[in-house]
Amino acid sequence: MPTSSDRAHPPVVPGPYRLWHGGDYNPEQWLHRPEILAEDMRLMPLAGINQASIGIFAWAALEPAPGDYRFDWLDATFDRLHAAGVGVLLATPTAARPRWLAEAHPEVMCTRRNGQRDANGGGRHNFCWSSPVFRERSAALIERMAERYAGHPALLGWHLSNEYCGSEDASRCYCAGCVAGFRAWLKQRYHDDLDALNRAWWTGFWSHSYQSWDQIRPDDHVIDGVMLNWHRWCSELVVDFARHEIAAIRRHSVKPVTTNWHGEIDGHDHGALARDLDVVSYDSYPDIDGSAGDRDSLAAHAFIVDAVRAHHRGRPWLLMESCPGQPQYKRVPRIKRPSVHRALSLAMVGHGADAICYFQWRAGRGGMEKMHGAVVMQDAPHDTHIFRQVAALGRDLTALSTVAGSAIPAEVAVVWDVESQWSRGWNSGLNHLPNPWALAKAAHRPLLETGIGVDVVDATAALDGYRVIIVAGVFLLRPGFAERLVAAAEAGAIVLIDALSAWVDEDVGCIAGGRPGPVLRPALGLRCEELDQLREDERIAVTAVDGWLPAGAQVVGHLDVVHADDCTVLARASGDFHDGRPLLTRRAHGRGALLYLAARLDGDGLGHLLRKLCAGAGVAPCLPAVPRGVFARERRQPERRFLFLVNPGDGVIEIPLDGKDWKDALSGASAGASVSLGGWDARVLVAPV
Repeated sequence: MPTSSDRAHPPVVPGPYRLWHGGDYNPEQWLHRPEILAEDMRLMPLAGINQASIGIFAWAALEPAPGDYRFDWLDATFDRLHAAGVGVLLATPTAARPRWLAEAHPEVMCTRRNGQRDANGGGRHNFCWSSPVFRERSAALIERMAERYAGHPALLGWHLSNEYCGSEDASRCYCAGCVAGFRAWLKQRYHDDLDALNRAWWTGFWSHSYQSWDQIRPDDHVIDGVMLNWHRWCSELVVDFARHEIAAIRRHSVKPVTTNWHGEIDGHDHGALARDLDVVSYDSYPDIDGSAGDRDSLAAHAFIVDAVRAHHRGRPWLLMESCPGQPQYKRVPRIKRPSVHRALSLAMVGHGADAICYFQWRAGRGGMEKMHGAVVMQDAPHDTHIFRQVAALGRDLTALSTVAGSAIPAEVAVVWDVESQWSRGWNSGLNHLPNPWALAKAAHRPLLETGIGVDVVDATAALDGYRVIIVAGVFLLRPGFAERLVAAAEAGAIVLIDALSAWVDEDVGCIAGGRPGPVLRPALGLRCEELDQLREDERIAVTAVDGWLPAGAQVVGHLDVVHADDCTVLARASGDFHDGRPLLTRRAHGRGALLYLAARLDGDGLGHLLRKLCAGAGVAPCLPAVPRGVFARERRQPERRFLFLVNPGDGVIEIPLDGKDWKDALSGASAGASVSLGGWDARVLVAPV
C-alpha cells in the first residue's frame, strides 16, 4: 500500500489514502422502515460508497424536547455503516433548528433586512448568528455528540452545519442584538472615535453624519462605509459561530473539521473561515443540460472550485454535494446524458477534489427536496441508470486511489476578493461594467482552456511562489495588498493590474491622491485620469508592439485615460477620440514587472495577452497543445503526474500528447501519441515525473 512518502499531502483524514465516494445520508427519516435501512447497507457497497455524512438536519430527532437526547438510532446507524465499510462525517445539526427551540425562544430566529423575524417553521437557514440561547443549546448537543462518538471507529471527521448562510439574506441578521454588536464592533475598529468614523465614511454627504454610535444602523445605503462594515461584521459573526461549534467538538474530538460551501461564495468571507477548517469543501451544481452553454457552465464552475481550493493552497478539498441525476432547482431539470456524471466528477478530481459526494444517498418521500436527484429515489427500485453510473464511478475512484493526496500545481494566481465584490455593488457610476466576479472569471477561462494551473486567491492570500498574478476588478484595496503586489514583482512575479482595480480604500472612499493610489502609482509609473464607458456597439482598435496583442484585437466596454509617466507603453488605442492613448504598460521591478491593462479587451485579445505573460514567465501548460474545447488539469505526486482530460461537448476531439510515457490510469494501457475524447468523455492519464 502506498505510504505518505509517496504522496504530496497527508490524507484528508488520518488513515489510508483513498478517494471518498459518498454523500448525505438521512436514516432518521426512515426509522419507521427498518427494511429500508437494511437495504441501504446492502446497496452502498454495490455503489462503491465509502463515506456518509449523517446528522445534518437531525436536531429534532436527536433532541425532540429540551434536554431529551435520543442517540439510540444514531448509535445503530454508526454501527451499521461501520459494518458496511462506510466511514462517517458527523454533522453538527445547526442548519435546521427544532420547533420547540423557536417556540420557547423566538429570539433565536433570524430577523431579515425588512425588520421581520422569521416565523417558526419557515425554511432552514433562519437562525440569529449571535443569539446566546441558540449558541448555548447547540453547543450542549454538539458536545454530547462529540463525547459519545469521538472514539467510534467509523468516525472520519466533522461536518459543520450545512451551507452556512444559505441565501445572502440569511447571512445577516438584523435583530437588536446583532445591531448592538455591530455598533460595539465599530467602536473598537475606530478606537472609540466617532469623528474618525465620520471622516472615513464621508458621512457629511447629504448630511448623514452621526452624532452618536446608537444612530448607526445597517440600512443607510447612501453611506458605502456602513454597508461594507456591516457585511464585514456579519461575516465575522459567521466565522465566530463556526469557532463556537468547533470548540464544542474539540472538547472531546480531534478529528478533522470541514463545512460545505456553496454558490458563488460571496455571502461571507470564506477565506477567514477557511483558516479554522482542516479541509475545505464545496457543493457542486453546475448548469449542465446538454445545451451549447455547457462548456461555459463547466468553466464557470472550475473558477469557483479553484477559488475554494486556493484557500488551502495546493491541498485537496472535498466535493461534498453533487447530483447524479436531476437537480430539482435548475430551470430545466434534464436527465444527465450518459457519461456526463462521470465526466463532471473526474473534472472535479482533476481540480483537486479527494471526494465525490452526493445530496443525497436516498431521497425522501416528502419535503421540498423530494424531487432532487439522488443515488436511490425514495423506496423505488435501485435498478436505474443513475445507480449504475454511480457504481461505475465508484469503481473508477477506487482504481484511482493513488491520486488521493496529490498536489494541484498552480503557478498563476487570479485575484478575486469578496470585499471588492461587496463594495462594487454600491457604486452607481460603474453599474454597467462587469463586476469583480465577471472580470476574474474572464481572466481565469483562457488559462483554464490552455491547460495552465490557476489558483483564484483573495487579497489576503500569500503571493509567494506565483509567477504570474492577475489583478482583475480588485476594486477595493485591502490594507497592505498594494505593497504585497510590488513585493511579489520584486521577487520575480509578473503582475497584471486592470483598469477596474485600485479605486477605493478599505472604507470605500476614493483612493487617496487619485487612482491607482500612492503605492501603485509610482510602482506602475502612471496615473489614471478618467474612465470612459463605451456603448455596446462601440469598438476601439489596438496597435501593439512585439506581439503583445494580436492583430485585430479590440477594446470593448471601457477604457481608462492613462498618463504614462515612467513606464513602457506596449499597446495603444488607435483612432478617434482615444487615438494614441496607452492601453498596456510595463514597468520592471527587481526580477519581475508590473503591467497595467487600461481597457477591457475582447476575449481573443485577453487570452492572447495572458498566454504571452505566462510564456514569458516560464509557466507551461500541462500539455503543449490543448485543443480548444478540452479542459485539461494536472495533479502531482512526488514521483508521478496525473493528467485529467474532459471534453464537455458532443463531437470527438483528438488530443496530441507530449511524448512522455503516458498510460491510462485505469487500464494501465499505453496512451500512445494521442488520445481521442468523445462527447462528455473523460480520461485520466499517468506518467512518471
